[in-house]
Amino acid sequence: MNVESLLYIYLFVCAGMIVFNIVTAILLRKKDRKIAKVSEGFRRSVVLQLDRVRNGLEVEPAHKQYLARKLKRVGNMIAFDTMLEEMYIDNSLCARKYLSELGGVFVSLTIQYSEKNSTEAAYFPYIIKKYRLLADNSFPSITGLLMKLLTNPNLYCRENAMQALYTTGDCDCILKALKIIDNSDLFYHDKLLSDGLLQFAGNHRQLDDAILACFDDFSTDMKVALLNFLRFDSGEYCGFMESLLRDAQQNEEIRYSCIRYFGKYRHMPVYPYLLWLADGNNGLNWEYAAIASSALAIYPGEATVELLKKNLCSPNWYIRFNSSQILDRLGLTYLDLIDVMEGHDRYAAEIARYRFDRRKLLEKEAVTQ
Repeated sequence: MNVESLLYIYLFVCAGMIVFNIVTAILLRKKDRKIAKVSEGFRRSVVLQLDRVRNGLEVEPAHKQYLARKLKRVGNMIAFDTMLEEMYIDNSLCARKYLSELGGVFVSLTIQYSEKNSTEAAYFPYIIKKYRLLADNSFPSITGLLMKLLTNPNLYCRENAMQALYTTGDCDCILKALKIIDNSDLFYHDKLLSDGLLQFAGNHRQLDDAILACFDDFSTDMKVALLNFLRFDSGEYCGFMESLLRDAQQNEEIRYSCIRYFGKYRHMPVYPYLLWLADGNNGLNWEYAAIASSALAIYPGEATVELLKKNLCSPNWYIRFNSSQILDRLGLTYLDLIDVMEGHDRYAAEIARYRFDRRKLLEKEAVTQ
């Protein structure tokens, strides 16, 4: 094939892409206009009901039937959502009261959305979460659908369902959901769980205690996610974390999570053990020393400094890097590390010099700003 033919093929592909983009833009614009038109139809109906709610009256049954019929289609649900966003801006209190009377409507929609494909089904729990429809009312049929969606292969379905369940404020409901996720074969990233649990709308102390009460029932991966959640949620569980950390039979990832917990909350009874873990010559995997070295940032003292200086000579780069980072955070000067800077370990001197150079650069930037 000669160059001229390749050029024509290239031009044909470019022309095809341009046509595709134009057609897509036209279709999207048409779709937006349709959503706006449907939203306006919803608005005319909802405004009348908001006036009733504002005057202390209930939403009319005919309006509920109208919504139950219309909202079966995802496109109409999107239009309804668009309209509600504007209503919330105008009068959030009245809009919330209006939505609180639509529980029966959303209960009736659970069957329809449970039979839709994953992408469309994911939108239903999104609406439940967005408007916190389960915050003040318990609807077993809606909760049941959300539990069912937790086993859906589509990640958006599972995450939206969990986000909706967090708004219930029900500890038992969350524990049940966690066990469903844990028993399924589907991958669920631990960060999604640990960050999501922080959004729990109920009493966090009760949730924490409930998790600890059945902690041993979960798999290792789920335990790690729960420990990460506890680290960001509360510093009240040092005793529990210490017992896990000192148990050499525990999975290493669990013990790593415990070390990170003590890097956030100071617990002096575990300090000597952290020093031992941070020693790169303790015979354990290098991850223990690397993570424990970082945890020592909130345990300033001579023993901490001496161990971190020793770790600067570690053959493991991560241990050296973390130790130098914490020494810098502790505010050590060139004179404090003179024995390292003028020692025989070139790598230790280089990483210490890097920290000093970086500190000077940051101080210079702070002055200029």
